[in-house]
Amino acid sequence: MRENGRSERLKSGADAQPYLSDVYKNGTRAKRRQADVTLCGRSMVEMLGVLAIIGVLSVGAMNGYSKAMLKYKLNKQAEAMTILLNNAMQLRPDFPETGDEYYAQLLSKLNLLPDGIELQREGSAYLTDIFGALIWFYGQSPYYGIGYRFDIGGSQKEICANLLNVYKTMHSEIYYIVTDGYSINEDGEEQKEDSGHFYGDAYCTATRKCISNMTLNDIDILCNYCDEKSTNCRFYVVWK
Repeated sequence: MRENGRSERLKSGADAQPYLSDVYKNGTRAKRRQADVTLCGRSMVEMLGVLAIIGVLSVGAMNGYSKAMLKYKLNKQAEAMTILLNNAMQLRPDFPETGDEYYAQLLSKLNLLPDGIELQREGSAYLTDIFGALIWFYGQSPYYGIGYRFDIGGSQKEICANLLNVYKTMHSEIYYIVTDGYSINEDGEEQKEDSGHFYGDAYCTATRKCISNMTLNDIDILCNYCDEKSTNCRFYVVWK
C-alpha cells in the first residue's frame, strides 16, 4: 500500500523508533553519534558504582596481603632467632668479656648467621633482622646475652610476642628474659620501664616466674612495654 508516494512496511531496529529513524535518515553526523551514545553508553552512576566496588576489593586485597607478609616475616624471624641463639650458645666458650663487636663479626665470618640476619656493616657490633631491628651481643662471665631493639611501629607487639614464644620453647637453656621500654615523661625526659624477669627451668623459684609457665596474658603484659607510648622497645635473653 502507498501513502503520499511512500510505501509502508513493518519497522524494526532503529526504524522501530521514529525519532531515531529520522536521525539516521535525515540528521547530521553529530546527531547520529549522539543517538549511538544514547543506545550504548553507561551512566555516571553506573561507572561510580563499579569504581566503588573495585576500590573495596582492592582495600581488602591489600589488607590481606599485608597480614600475609607480616605472618611470613614473623615465621622467618622465629626460625632465624632460634638458630642464632643456638649458635651463640655453642660458641659461648669463645665469648670474650666485652664481646659486642667481636661476637657479631665472629658469627658472620663463620657463616653462622641464619637467613634474614645480617651484619649491619663491616666492623659493626650490630646485626639486623628481617624487620630491620638491631641485635647485639654482650657478656660478662658468667652471664651472656642477646639484646634486641626495634623502634615503635605498627607491628611491635606482634614482634615482641613472637620473640617470647621463640624463647619459651628454649626455657631449659635460658637464664632469664626481660623486656623494657622507654617513654617520654611530663618533663620531656626519657624514662625506662622494666617489665620484670622470667627465668629458665634451673633458675625459677616460688618467687621467680618461670618461662615455661608463661601465659598469653603474661606475654601481653610484657609486650605492653612495646606500645605506642614508648620511643623504642628492647628485649633481652640471657644465659650462663
